[in-house]
Amino acid sequence: MVLEAEYKDKTLVLKFNDKNTKNSITSNDWIEFRKKVEEFDNSDFKYLIISQVNENFSSGAQLGQNLSAQMDNVSAAAKALWDCRKPVISLVDGICAGAGSNMILLSDFIIATPRTRFIEVFARRGLVVDFAGSWTLPRIVGVQKAKELTMTAKEIDGQTMFDLNMLYKLVEPNHLESEATDLMGQLDKLSFISICMNKEQIKNGLNKTFSESLELEGLNQNSRFIHSDAAEGMMAFLDKSTPNYKNTFDA
Repeated sequence: MVLEAEYKDKTLVLKFNDKNTKNSITSNDWIEFRKKVEEFDNSDFKYLIISQVNENFSSGAQLGQNLSAQMDNVSAAAKALWDCRKPVISLVDGICAGAGSNMILLSDFIIATPRTRFIEVFARRGLVVDFAGSWTLPRIVGVQKAKELTMTAKEIDGQTMFDLNMLYKLVEPNHLESEATDLMGQLDKLSFISICMNKEQIKNGLNKTFSESLELEGLNQNSRFIHSDAAEGMMAFLDKSTPNYKNTFDA
């Protein structure tokens, strides 16, 4: 197993650390990754960071193992990441291939470097896209570009990812962590429950009609009107002061 977990203040950092294989992901890692994400989502921690290490993100699933036997665990890990209610940030450098490439697409903010190498590598190995990439990629870059990237296994760099609207920020490698820190600092000034509910609304809206989305927005907004964060935000606006939100994940 190469998955490493580090807890820093309000943040859980996960990384696949195996320099010899460019951080490939073992069969046991999928199980542990799912557990860590689910534990995080039910904890008091606010942010999940999936980070590069050794100047690479991940080369994807470790080949040579029984890939068929682990597909249920791969899909379960993808679902856990998609279901995560809190902000997820991916810090990407170097190789980001296969399941690793699709893992970052399930995060809320992707910060990458110009030397990032994003590859939907599956067709080169006689495999097909997994970790929900066939669902997320066309919704981000469009159907035709998704076909191009998956059917040709074409490699693209960080600048191209930025041009395709895949990234939150494109930064130099030595600025990855500071950019993530700045982002969390911005989010810390806002209502945490509102951030998480906005994330959930957008996710749910992908599978809802216009009318269903309006109904969900109405239900959620009515629940905000009676929440202490809404009262705090309105008073701060009237007083021209900085709001002091509860900073908790609650209804």
